[in-house]
This record gives sequence, structure tokens and C-alpha cells, in this order.
Amino acid sequence: MEQNYLVSARKYRPAAFASVVGQAHVTETLEHEVVSGRLAQALLFTGPRGVGKTTCARILARRINEVHTGEGLDYSLNIFELDAASNNTVDDIRQLIDQVRFAPQVGTYKVYIIDEVHMLSQAAFNAFLKTLEEPPAHAVFILATTEKHKVLPTILSRCQIFDFKRIGIGDIAEHLAWVAAQEGIDAAPEALHAIAEKADGSLRDSLSIFDRIAAFTQGGTISYERVRQNLQLVDRALFVALWESIEAADRASVLTAIQDVIDQGFDLQRFLVGFTGYVRELLLAHHPATVALLDVPESAKKGVLEASSRAPVARVASALKRLVAADAGYRAASNARWHVEVALLDLIDAEAPDEKKKSRSELSAPARESIPAPTQPVKADLPEAPPSAAVPAPEVPSPPLAAVPESTAEREPATEAAIAEPVREPRTGTEAKIRRTAFSLKDLSAPAAASSVPVPPQNEPEEPDEVANDLGVVERRLRPFTQEALETAWLESATSLDELPVIKAIVQQVKPVREDDSLVRVTVENELQEEYLNSVRDRVIPFLRQALHNDSIKLRTVIEEGAVNARLVYTPDERYAFLLEKNPYLDDFRREFQLDIE
Repeated sequence: MEQNYLVSARKYRPAAFASVVGQAHVTETLEHEVVSGRLAQALLFTGPRGVGKTTCARILARRINEVHTGEGLDYSLNIFELDAASNNTVDDIRQLIDQVRFAPQVGTYKVYIIDEVHMLSQAAFNAFLKTLEEPPAHAVFILATTEKHKVLPTILSRCQIFDFKRIGIGDIAEHLAWVAAQEGIDAAPEALHAIAEKADGSLRDSLSIFDRIAAFTQGGTISYERVRQNLQLVDRALFVALWESIEAADRASVLTAIQDVIDQGFDLQRFLVGFTGYVRELLLAHHPATVALLDVPESAKKGVLEASSRAPVARVASALKRLVAADAGYRAASNARWHVEVALLDLIDAEAPDEKKKSRSELSAPARESIPAPTQPVKADLPEAPPSAAVPAPEVPSPPLAAVPESTAEREPATEAAIAEPVREPRTGTEAKIRRTAFSLKDLSAPAAASSVPVPPQNEPEEPDEVANDLGVVERRLRPFTQEALETAWLESATSLDELPVIKAIVQQVKPVREDDSLVRVTVENELQEEYLNSVRDRVIPFLRQALHNDSIKLRTVIEEGAVNARLVYTPDERYAFLLEKNPYLDDFRREFQLDIE
């Protein structure tokens, strides 16, 4: 090995701000501050590794003296570098403070570069605070760190902060092409782009990879295939073929592609992430505004544009969403291969949202066209007209189990009779009858209770609940009801009051009386019971109207002492007295075990 060999990261380290790659927002600001004489005495450079923080600090340290003293002199004695990772104690900072007191022998400024400053201990930070805030006029401090959040806020408040960004793949590839030209190496653009992508925004890492690939080739030529083999990268051609297999619903080819990846020794998660990146490229290529975001070689951009033109944007977006979710759940999978296989096969079975809507509309279109348009207004679209102006039907919420749907055609499932019955032409007058399919708790009641409700004769058609008048407006009929049916419906209404046990007990104890086909009288003992019944009036009345098929039912409460046969119990003492009447030994049991009534 040659004794004077230098790695590319050191050999081609920038010596001026103009040579720094990808940090123009920092270098231009620093140059203007130095020239104008408005440079702060404490600066903090922060950013990822290998983006030029220490390089810019060295260039700035030399540039300060060149502008204010003159060029052509050796200012190395004016620049001091301290590695805070190994010199992080209070004594190290005290030694630095002692050196700051002395003026420079050459030039105007002494520059102190403290690298990895976040490694300083808290005591060292505190010892450094005063000097950092009010340093001598000839001292400039440049702090560099990759973890700004670990630096004390009191230190950050005394520094001018410069954020270094990750270097773009295009900038790194361009710089690698320049280095290859300097070294006399013929490198393919696709190969340099792959190296830049592998470096993940770090120029130093890209130069290290470049040196390794150059040593691997030994022939002065860096090809994409050599880079792919050395860096264990999945070929883009595999991603292209895999997406075509997914579009063609070729499940066998998808599974074969996964087997090829395993045979070549690639990590399945890296393969999944790489394919996700390719699908993202297809999504970016769909719109002219996002084509500029494609960070691929020019030779591959044409293929991406062609593939995106054949794939619907909604399907690509859906596939990208599923792949990202699959990558998130990769580590939790017990079998990585099965996880990747299911994730890719799921892309075949999944339709894009727009395609699902289209397929549903195509399937339902013939059915809608075969049904003639109704000439009568739909019941849910028009307000219900009461049969008599004197007895209006208040709009109240119905019980959960006996609620009347807003639109029978949309919310209620069609019965077998309704499906089998052919569509007839609309009729006028009382002959235009609409089938009622509302649900009632009476259908679920005991056979004995159901038998108490009158059943129409078998040889006569049942009178419909609703009819359409001459104007086509649907009206409900006023069906008469019996006392037995009223009592049954009244007890059923109590089942919807389980969350109100006291009121439920009152409803079960009182007895409703039918005065006529539109008035029900309920007799209670006191005003408290009346108040309880009135609180649930808006739930009981709709229930009775639904169960008895009569929309004109009203409820009237009458107070009459001693009207309720059974005595109602409310407080714990009353309940205990009631139980004590049933079993006199209960009091002895309570005293023996020292139990409270509550």
C-alpha cells in the first residue's frame, strides 16, 4: 500500500466555501457575515453526520483571519480544535478558558472549534457559560454537534445556530462524478446514483463507499452491476417486473420473485422498502408538479413514467398505503417471508377505491333501470299528515326497538313477499296501498299475550295501516284497539325503561283504561307518580301508537289516592319493610350479621 494514500473524504475535503456541497444556505451566510464584520462570537453547527460541519468550521476559522488580517499567512496557530467526546470534564474546559485569555501571535482572531459538544458534562457546560457569553474580543467559538437536543438550553441561547441539512442524492452523485474524473475512473451514472442513495445524505459516507467500489472493480470502471453486487442492492428491474406481475394478477410470478430475492441473500425488509420506494416513484410520476421530486437516474425516469401511465393513480396510492403498513408490521411478524408474500398478494386482490365505486355502480345500474320510476311521492320525503287537525301527532323520538325507519325502501330489508311480488302500476284513491314492514315488540311477545290481540279473519284481507289519498300523500289509518291489546302494549312499553327502574315499576303497576280510539286514561296515586309518568310520556306514547297501529293515541293522567292496587316502594327502608312482611326472620338475619339496610 502506498504510504501517502489518502481516502477521498480527506483528499477532496473542501478548502473554500464554494467547494462545500449542498450547504449553500450556510456557506453564503457565513461569507457575508465575515466580509461585513458582523460575525457572532459563538456559533453552533448542527446536522447529520458527514454533511460538512467540521469542514465549514475550519474554512470559517481560516477565512476570518484572511479577511481581517490578510492572505498568504499561516494561521494554523490561531485555530484550536477540541474533541468534546474525550475532553468533556470541568478541568478540560478550565484549561481552554485559560488559553482564551491570551491574544493571537499572528492575525486578529483565535478560533476554538469544539466538536461533538453535546458530550460535555453538565458541570463542564456550566463552567463554559460565562466565557461563551462574554469572550475576549479576539476569541470566536464554533461548536459542532449531531445531537442539538442534548445541548443545554443556556448554551443554545448564547450561540448563533446554523442547521446543516442532508445532502441530496443528485448533489452527491454529481460530486462523485467529479471525484471519479479526478481519479481517472470511468463510472456509470446509475452506479454513482446507487452509491449516493446508499449514503443516505452523507457525503463522507458516499466517498467511503466510492473508495470501496473502486478497489473492488480493479479495472478502472464502476458499473451499476458491480455496485449492486457489492452493496447488496436489489435490481430495479426486479421491482419493475414485480409491479407488472401485480398489475397482471400473476400470483405465481409474485411468489417466484420473492424466492429469487431470498436465493440472492437479500434482506426481505430492505426488499420491501425498496419496492415501496418504487411504487412511490410511480405515484410521483402521475402529476407534472411531482415529477420533479423523482430522484432517479435519467435512464430510469423514462421507464417510471411509462409504467405510471398504465396504472391508475388511485390503485397506486392504495398499493403504497398497504406497503407502508406492511413495512410497519414487519418486525412484529413471526414469519417474515409469509408476511411479505401476503402483503404483495394483497395488492392483487385489493381494488382501488375509485374502481370499487365504479364496479358497484355498474352492478346496480341495470337493477335501477329495470324498476319503473314511482309516480307517488315516497313516504320518507313528505311529512306525515295527521288524520284530524284536532289531534296532531307530536314529533317525538321513538323507543329504540320500535322505531319507525325514515325510509322503508332504504333502511328496511325487503321481505320475501315483497321480493316475489311483481311491480304493479300505481292506483289512485284508497286502492293505492303501501306495504308496512315496521318492527314491533308485539311480534316477540309471549304467545299468550299475542293471542289477546284480535286477529282478522283468514278469508278477509287485513286492513292496511297506511293509504294514499287523492293527492298521493301517504296517511296512516286510525285502527281501533281493544282494552286487552292496550294492556299488552302498555306492559311492553315498560321493557324500554330498564335504565329507569322506579318509573318502570310505576308503569307496570298502573292500569291503562281505553276511553275511546284516541284517548287512554291512566290513574295514579299522587303527583310524584304523575310527574314520573310525564317524564317518559314522549317514549310511551310513540310506543303505544306503533304497537296499536293508531297515530291518534293520547295519554291522560288522573290523580286518585288508593287507585293503585299494589303499594310501590321507593326508599331502601320501604323495600326492607316490604321484604320483612314476606319473611319475618329477615330482621334476625340482619342483626346477627350486623348488616346495613342500604
